[in-house]
Amino acid sequence: MNASGRSAPPSRNAPCPCGSGQRYKDCHGALQSDAPATSAEAPRRSRDPDDPEALFYAGNEQRERGEYAAAIASYERALQRAPGHPGVLNNLGLALEATDKGDRAEACYREVLAREPQDPNALANLANVLFAREAIEETVALYARLFALRHDLPPSLWIRRALAQDRLRHYADAETSFSAAAALAPNNLDVHVDFATFYVRRARFADAERVLKRVLELDAGNPYARVLFAHARQQQCAWSGLSELFADIARLLDAPSNAAEFPVSPFYTLAMPLSPRAQLHAAQRWAQNVAPPALPPRPAVRVASGERLRVAFVTANFRDHPTLHLSLEFWEKIDRTALEMYAYSLRRDDGNPFLRRAQAAFEHFADVSSESVADIARRIRADRIAILIDRNGYTLNAQEGIFALRPAPLQINCIGYPGTLGAPWYDYIFTDRFSLPERLAPFYSEAPLYMPHMAFPSDTTRRPAGPPPSRTACGLPESGFVFCCFNNAYKILPNVFAIWMRLLKAVSGSLLWLLETSPEAKANLRREARSAGIDPQRLLFAPRVSVGAHVARNALADLFVDTYPYGAHTTANDALLAGLPLVTCAGDTLVSRIAGSQLNAIDLPELITTSLADYEALALKLATDAALLKGYRDRLAANRATAALFDMTAYARDFEAAMQRIWDDYEARPSSPRNDRRRFD
Repeated sequence: MNASGRSAPPSRNAPCPCGSGQRYKDCHGALQSDAPATSAEAPRRSRDPDDPEALFYAGNEQRERGEYAAAIASYERALQRAPGHPGVLNNLGLALEATDKGDRAEACYREVLAREPQDPNALANLANVLFAREAIEETVALYARLFALRHDLPPSLWIRRALAQDRLRHYADAETSFSAAAALAPNNLDVHVDFATFYVRRARFADAERVLKRVLELDAGNPYARVLFAHARQQQCAWSGLSELFADIARLLDAPSNAAEFPVSPFYTLAMPLSPRAQLHAAQRWAQNVAPPALPPRPAVRVASGERLRVAFVTANFRDHPTLHLSLEFWEKIDRTALEMYAYSLRRDDGNPFLRRAQAAFEHFADVSSESVADIARRIRADRIAILIDRNGYTLNAQEGIFALRPAPLQINCIGYPGTLGAPWYDYIFTDRFSLPERLAPFYSEAPLYMPHMAFPSDTTRRPAGPPPSRTACGLPESGFVFCCFNNAYKILPNVFAIWMRLLKAVSGSLLWLLETSPEAKANLRREARSAGIDPQRLLFAPRVSVGAHVARNALADLFVDTYPYGAHTTANDALLAGLPLVTCAGDTLVSRIAGSQLNAIDLPELITTSLADYEALALKLATDAALLKGYRDRLAANRATAALFDMTAYARDFEAAMQRIWDDYEARPSSPRNDRRRFD
């Protein structure tokens, strides 16, 4: 222990005790402003075994060897002789962290800062502890103090700061921190992967592609980066080399699962032409990355006679989001004498009208956005939730770790992630028999929980009263056949786009109406149209508008043509609610079958095809046979008032019955529903 109170470092090439994965000299070692004596020199300083300096250096040596209990004892003895010494407290904190005693470590660092508010080691280490327990606001504040003191900080600290700023939605600050880390560590793979992921999450796909190219220069076969790169290209409709990328990803994911492989983001694989087996493998590998060391047991929840079953939804999407657009009316129609409904919001309350309506729909609504995963799981257990429903899965702003802690006896993957989650802590996937037929169930880790008609709810209140807007008001010509697809750009793949171009050639004066997503996608699609011999001006792009205005404008098109393999979900519901017929192609993945499920539920199964050749032929027939198309439009208009798709009162009763059914089954048998693969109708 030197006069300045600074702690002696571990070996310069040893892993940093903070857990960053970096070598000490590249991480917290870079914070050292002086050069204390090495551990090897320390024993010569004193022959007194109770000398605090000797104990301090002994503790350092023990910590370097991984003898953390002995190191803690040495540091504590040193503190008895030198109470409150910053260097000893700091290193005691590191040893405590290494034994998962984060609370005690935090207390050590806070004591240091109470005495020396500008101690960079304590600031960095306390920020590390707080980041781990998800106290993000204080983490960001601590980093602000640290970075005001020092600018010569290692890349690992810039990355931690960037991740914390990102969590607080301080996106400009996060980008600055990521950029600094990348500049300091141009050859560090992890730094560039984190930076690229940030750009993808912010929908800045051209920037992400630039960083991902550097990642692939550093590690050409990195699975995570290859999938992210393919997704960034899809988002921009930049298709050069995409088929080769898809083939590589398919070979990677079709192979048996290997926990040692770098996991890929499963959500991005849903829009790729991959097998259901590949999607299962992607989800399983991701789940291994999320899994706790041991899966906690199911909590003991009993529903007393006369007590209502407690069912809860967890989501970050109580906002202007497609899954919420569909759900509000259904939640409002739940019978409160049958179920006691809870909601846990992972998104901070921003006062949006969708959130306000959801708050009114649930009997119990909790904003848990500032709580840690562990605290949210404890809250759910304390609320004695019987059935917990995940409406995020592996999507943006999800907190997958909540469900891995098994806070409820039964847990359901429901709608937010349209595929298997590949995790043993989910019992069911909420679905219907068209979306997930029995023959495909082996590719799901969850047991199917079948709704009788369709899994997707609807919110019929989002259909505006009165006539639709005029074509002119929506930027369309008054005459000419309008093919429409309002799916996101990343769902548009070259083979389906080629079909659309052939349809435009075959139908004189027709045009294709798409959703405007990004300047890159718009420019690339128009370039692809020109290459196919189609005037790019025949592609029109609809700006994003409010939910009601979007549903209403669907009525102006003549035919909705779906994408494949990731088809229309909420956009299919929008079209059918507006009275717009839809042609879809159903494959073997869940994402390709949901539009078909909705067509079945509104009694129009003839509009479902099972090959792209049949899809193209049907779309062309409907576009060239006005009487046939009018017949389907008239049937759709009539069926909206009578068919199951838009009957949310019946849907709510079906949901209540499904919840009670699986709970009764759970109470009646000791085995897990997932293990015996039972189906529920």
